Amino acid sequence: MQDQLERIYRFYAYKGRPFLKYAWKEIMNNMITVVEAPTGYGKTTLSQAFALYSLSEGFKQIISYPLRTLLEDQYRKFSHMTSKLSLKDVVGTRYMHHLDSYFFVKPITLTTVDTFSMTLFGLEPMDLEKAFSQYYGGSIHDSIIYSIGHYLFSRSSVLLSNIVLDEVHLLADSTKSLNFLASLIVIARQNGLRLVFMSATLPRALITTLRRIDRSIVVADFNEDLDPDFIGEREAKEIDYSPPVRIGSKTKYETIIQWLLEAEKKVRGNGLRAVLVFNTVNEAIEMYNRLLETDLRRKNIILLHSRFRENDRRSKTALLEKLTSILKERLRNHSNCSGIEYIVVSTQVIEAGVDISSNVFITDAAPANSLIQRLGRFLRYPGENRGFLRIWYDESIDDKGGRYKVYDKHLVKKTLDWLRAEHNFNPHIPSKYRDLLDGVYTTSDYIVSVSEVEELVSLTLQLRSPRRAVEKFIELGGSYIRNSVLVPVVPETQIAESIEEIEPIPLPIRSINKDLVKAVLVRDPTGYRRVDLSEYGLDKRRGFHYQLIRLLLRQEIAALIVRGTYDIERGLVIS
Repeated sequence: MQDQLERIYRFYAYKGRPFLKYAWKEIMNNMITVVEAPTGYGKTTLSQAFALYSLSEGFKQIISYPLRTLLEDQYRKFSHMTSKLSLKDVVGTRYMHHLDSYFFVKPITLTTVDTFSMTLFGLEPMDLEKAFSQYYGGSIHDSIIYSIGHYLFSRSSVLLSNIVLDEVHLLADSTKSLNFLASLIVIARQNGLRLVFMSATLPRALITTLRRIDRSIVVADFNEDLDPDFIGEREAKEIDYSPPVRIGSKTKYETIIQWLLEAEKKVRGNGLRAVLVFNTVNEAIEMYNRLLETDLRRKNIILLHSRFRENDRRSKTALLEKLTSILKERLRNHSNCSGIEYIVVSTQVIEAGVDISSNVFITDAAPANSLIQRLGRFLRYPGENRGFLRIWYDESIDDKGGRYKVYDKHLVKKTLDWLRAEHNFNPHIPSKYRDLLDGVYTTSDYIVSVSEVEELVSLTLQLRSPRRAVEKFIELGGSYIRNSVLVPVVPETQIAESIEEIEPIPLPIRSINKDLVKAVLVRDPTGYRRVDLSEYGLDKRRGFHYQLIRLLLRQEIAALIVRGTYDIERGLVIS
């Protein structure tokens, strides 16, 4: 039982973490397990050990991630591990346009939760065009005949796999995503699947909600007594922290720059490694532009957000990996780190999948879950002992409506209230941030619809065709998981320059208004061409987003053409 985890530890020449050894026993002794461990604690080793266990027992392994960036980072680690262990061609990915593990055929498949959910309920992504052909001239009954083998094969792959959902807290932010989690728990129990949920931030209210679905769920939550050395190292970190402050929208960039200059003096001799996190892409881009106008431009300034092309994003993360590798080596050797300096300007994409640390962290306010995940990139590594932390918010928190930028305003305000009352907040001590989580979230924040769960579970029982899965997919707005579906877009300036090579960028449909969409990009045997919306009869007066979803399901549609520009430093900038 312990062998596969120890095998991973031998591979990394690592003695292992006491709590992870305890969690591994719980995973092996139970069918559905929830593992909660601090950020940077090494939970990936559990996924890797579980994968080796599945291979040894003749099962497949699926590891599902809520973010594409997290998946890509983990794929590199899994590929390196299996290659060094002489396991050939056992790891593959399946998401969006990445079809390395067709129909989840590889023994170990890393996938996004969107692709995983579609496959589970009977919509093989490769066959979406056929399954939705009733919207462009075909009969849904006829079209399903051609995809029936694919969807049954993919679903069988899921039901013969052990399953891990990483960073599961990101699937608890809406009733829709909670309904999916609940249905997965029911399906796993019905089919005897081993299921593991992992996260650093699981409020007790969420655990209570999950246990109402299945009382037999076992929770392996972090016990500080099991790893006193880890807790001692984290308690030793000295943090220059002040409770959250309100700053003006017009002056926030200047205020943040002043904080950076102040922090630079305080960390002098150790190098400035700063992370600045914003809640919107536009704010992050504006901060990046402002920094380039200051003396701080001499440092490595890296902008990260979700609107980069894949290769451009990878080049940025590769630079961060290089800098991080040097930093880790210096820390291990107790060497001076003053020559390693950077400023990372990011959105919430940094919360998962980016292995980076900082000694200066400045962030916009966010709900407790997201905030703690962000701060997992602050003083992340052993040997980083002093840091500067500031949390801010602006007057838009007083705007009408229930949102503070992209977040639930109610949860943001409860988080701020708790932090204002806590003058010695240490985001690295589990008992401290667990108090924050449990002070913010209640069971009323986690609502599950029993009838909806029953309907989702019933989709897996319909073997003759995925017709009802198609209907439910449309009813839910194009996703079993997300309230805002990701749709492919390209900026109009790119089409003006060249229409030969196109790489669409995923954009949440909620951020696309009627005036932003200029046309659609259509693929045909000779390449791509631009087509006006009027040719597809789109009516901008009503149900525009729903019409876009239906349009994008057409076989020939490659992307929406939107008003905006693109460059490799700033990504997609929407006008």
